[in-house]
Amino acid sequence: MPAFDPLDTSDRDSLSVREVADRFIEVFYNQNRLSDAFRAWVHPDYIQHDPNSLTGRDGTISVLDAHMARHPEMQHHVKRVIYDDDGYVVVHFHFEPSPGALGSAAIDIFRIEGGYLVEHWDVIQPVPDPATTKNHNGMF
Repeated sequence: MPAFDPLDTSDRDSLSVREVADRFIEVFYNQNRLSDAFRAWVHPDYIQHDPNSLTGRDGTISVLDAHMARHPEMQHHVKRVIYDDDGYVVVHFHFEPSPGALGSAAIDIFRIEGGYLVEHWDVIQPVPDPATTKNHNGMF
């Protein structure tokens, strides 16, 4: 059996929300191929709620390309993914702009419809130095 290609969108209409999300997550977060994931899985009329990004797929890709240029060694460490029955997917992850950096704890919320990511919200919080925290529970 050939290896699974998470960029294969040929059966987009038959995929569940979870299948679309899992393919996007593989390319975007795990393979760190942000623009490729967007070109494959994000609708051209994507609604972006992050005030630091343009709305629409192509506008967001331009922001992602600039972000990748500033952080060529960045990593996304997915900690958990939550799927609901209404087409929403929540990805909780640790963003490291460079290896070993404290980075940020982030949550991306996507709405998926018709085999596409069509809408996005996010919440981002800097990871503090562990020596300065008031508890040792960690952020992840």
